[in-house]
Amino acid sequence: MEYLDMLSALGIGSAHPGGFAATLSQLEQFPIPAGARVLEVGCGTGRTTCYLAKMGCRMVGLDIRQDMLKKAALRANAEGLDVQFVHGDAAALPFENETFDVVFAESVTNFVNAEKALSEYYRVLAPGGVLYDREVMITRPLDEESLTAVYRFFGMESAYSEAEWLRLLGSTGFKSSEVSGLIRFAENMTDEIPDHFQFPDAGTITDFRIWQTVLKHDDLIVEHRENLGSGILIARK
Repeated sequence: MEYLDMLSALGIGSAHPGGFAATLSQLEQFPIPAGARVLEVGCGTGRTTCYLAKMGCRMVGLDIRQDMLKKAALRANAEGLDVQFVHGDAAALPFENETFDVVFAESVTNFVNAEKALSEYYRVLAPGGVLYDREVMITRPLDEESLTAVYRFFGMESAYSEAEWLRLLGSTGFKSSEVSGLIRFAENMTDEIPDHFQFPDAGTITDFRIWQTVLKHDDLIVEHRENLGSGILIARK
């Protein structure tokens, strides 16, 4: 079973490095004001999108996977939230120029053409808008075989160092950019904060393919956690 298929089957809402605890920590450090027009790219099952909606943001969640979006809609309905979910590609956003005050992403841009995606984030941000994007970063060089194994398992298109991410942001046109909160990968997928609106598919508990993929994930991270971490890309238009 592919990594993203496993996430969808389990209904995992915070698969990004650090989990939902990292999201809450980020929002405490970099709060988004109520009333802000916010696009979450790669919203998955909508956990962060719905949390920001509860904080008063005007939310749009976008994902390329319809199965994830269905679970996101179930979550919003269960929480009594009015959130717009849109099917679309991070590298070709279906929105007009300068639509949003904030673009928010959590471990998404590595899975697409990063240069195209960053250009799209820039395009849909209003002047003065901010990008917050938590992404995987190479903290120590990986040999080609290890890098290929990481790409193949996660289905990622790329992985960059902190310096490479900053160069990409600069070439996209953002007037300022930084990386904040660089952390190492956790050793397993356990989230510190339980998700009460996960909506796993029927039969997931007994599907050995899912647990094989979970174990492969944990083994891969343990093997390479000295080389991989994540940080928050913060860029202003």
